[in-house]
Amino acid sequence: MKPILAILICFLSFAAIAQTGKPKSAAPGKPQVTCYTEWYAIFKERGGTPVADGTHDVIISLRNAYDYAECFSGKVDVKGEKLAGKLMVQKVDGTYEEFDKKVSKIYQNSEGVLKEELRDISNGMSEALELANGDKIQLFFFNNIAPKPKANKKAPTPSEIVKQ
Repeated sequence: MKPILAILICFLSFAAIAQTGKPKSAAPGKPQVTCYTEWYAIFKERGGTPVADGTHDVIISLRNAYDYAECFSGKVDVKGEKLAGKLMVQKVDGTYEEFDKKVSKIYQNSEGVLKEELRDISNGMSEALELANGDKIQLFFFNNIAPKPKANKKAPTPSEIVKQ
């Protein structure tokens, strides 16, 4: 009876640990689908229009080298198609606060601010930069996504247009 009870306890312990583990990875050869991969794919497919000066709504994507990615709503100032102000993240009550994560020191100038050459916005996206904690951050200017191109019209089959 004791061996059966011990096996049952081990099995239940293993099942509990397995349920609290990391999410399963995608099938081998297929990338994990995350908010980052979805935003990146649509911008790579459609491109982005130039970002005018002013304050813009953005998607803030955070990701690591493995299977973690989260996206948040935010806003940032732009001047001359470059990031010009502090990144603000939207809170659940609709207010905005300064984003509290810092880029890695290698991306900062002597004042601790993002280097000028890394502020470019290209194709509706900021540069992907490493944060101090090792995660990567990238901004997507979703209001500047290029319009979806028109699809090509399929040709009719021969039986539809050739008369016997």
